[in-house]
Amino acid sequence: MKPDQELQVIERHLRGSGFRWTNQRSLIVKTALGSHEHFTAEQLLDLCRVLDPKVSRATVYRTLAVLEEAGFVEGLDTGDGGRRFEHVLGHEHHDHMVCTRCTAIVEFRDDELERRQEAAARRQGFKIERHSLRLYGICKACQVREGASR
Repeated sequence: MKPDQELQVIERHLRGSGFRWTNQRSLIVKTALGSHEHFTAEQLLDLCRVLDPKVSRATVYRTLAVLEEAGFVEGLDTGDGGRRFEHVLGHEHHDHMVCTRCTAIVEFRDDELERRQEAAARRQGFKIERHSLRLYGICKACQVREGASR
């Protein structure tokens, strides 16, 4: 799906859910869709304020909540009390490994894990609509750093 199409889908959804499609909300959505990194709400706010210094913190947080609830972005707890987001509309499914030391996020896809999850669901008569797998641990770089400090 092209970025313009993604934006139209989200605009229709927000309007249909009773939200106004303001310049600020449009900027927030465009900025979130344009990011190919995992970002915090505060990072999104900073990026938006480069283009419009009047963007409201509350509007960023509310818009992210609505986008997450609708499945357009996915929130990821980083294990340190923080959250990072990524847009998932039009992107292939993947899972995450989160470093509990530096909060680095590694995306991965494992077809064998996907098959096993589907098989487990089938055995239980369960139909999967969506899922999210998050592995928390220590990344290679932090392991090396910690090994060097011993």
